[in-house]
Amino acid sequence: MVRGEWTYAGTELAWLQERLDESDGGQEHVVSELVPVGFEAYVRVFHRFEATDGSGRTRTWQVMADDHGISFHAELSHLSLPNECRIPGELLWQTEEGALDDRSRRALARLLEAVTGDQAVYFAYDLAALCRGAEEPLVYCSSMAGLESVREGTEETVGDSGPEFWWPQDRRWVVTTDYDLLSTYIGCSAATAELILGDDELEALPVTPRTRVDWYADRQQPRP
Repeated sequence: MVRGEWTYAGTELAWLQERLDESDGGQEHVVSELVPVGFEAYVRVFHRFEATDGSGRTRTWQVMADDHGISFHAELSHLSLPNECRIPGELLWQTEEGALDDRSRRALARLLEAVTGDQAVYFAYDLAALCRGAEEPLVYCSSMAGLESVREGTEETVGDSGPEFWWPQDRRWVVTTDYDLLSTYIGCSAATAELILGDDELEALPVTPRTRVDWYADRQQPRP
């Protein structure tokens, strides 16, 4: 969750960055560092795990947790789930940092398109762009239906990540897929949150602006 080392002034990202809480510089990070404060509700969408055998099979975090007797909760870290790649003969399941899995991304886009209508929607790449040598954040104005076209058009520039931020012109919701994290966080209305939480294609839990999002959220932090 490192902020881009550039100026947001004059970019479409300026308003959003101004409303994010600053990190205290430690290892603990919270939702309000990713999504602006002031929304009625906040939601965490978990990126599905995919089998590395090329079968396309996926598993949810809850299934992974239940299989090993681990509590499924809003601050669950992937580090609390078994690292199956270390077990000889076991199938490895992996999930992506900085990118919603295809199934979840398309489901979320359909849902948000229904509540947003045909107004303009902005898609932004921040840290992903910085890491690839861009001179300023990359922000694209399209529609909710244009998400996949934006991703295809930026693949050579930023790879398969992001977008890191999505929001409609009226700013009724914000989606943040941080470049370093394995879940996506959303600020929105209570009604939209209810739709997200009730969608069978999405694995989601309610969170608050103070919910921790870092890799050690429910684990003991390593010593410096």
